[in-house]
Amino acid sequence: MDLSLKLMLYQTINFLILLGILGFLFNKFIRPFMRKRSDDIKQAFEQIQDQKKEMETLKLQYDNQLQDVRRQTAAEMDKAIEEGKHIREEMHKQNAKESAVLLEKARKEIEQEKQLAIMHLQKEVASLTMLATKKIIGSTMDEKTNSRLVDEFLNDLAKNPPQQ
Repeated sequence: MDLSLKLMLYQTINFLILLGILGFLFNKFIRPFMRKRSDDIKQAFEQIQDQKKEMETLKLQYDNQLQDVRRQTAAEMDKAIEEGKHIREEMHKQNAKESAVLLEKARKEIEQEKQLAIMHLQKEVASLTMLATKKIIGSTMDEKTNSRLVDEFLNDLAKNPPQQ
């Protein structure tokens, strides 16, 4: 048993030495590496949190800008629609004025043509009446007298138009 106690003692001492060496190596190399790795992970996590907050802020700014753009677009569209309506109304007014002017001009031309036709018709009727009167009376009238009588007749007719 002596051997086994000695062996056990050696193994325990070797184990303790191994634990010491491993502890020394762990504290010298592995622990700083683990601590650095842990700090890097914490720092990365903090950066992710900061970036997340920044992204949320940017998202809010983007949403606000998008709402502003939508409002501006809607306002510009409303303004364009109103301007279009105004232009359409102005065009309708202008067309109505032009139509009224053209209609009045046409009425005046028709009235002038009517007066001219009436005057020609009156002269023709007067001439025919004079010819008929001349044949009936059988007397000869000279051209001056005939013209004078036609003019007098037309003047009387202009002063006292026949009732229709």
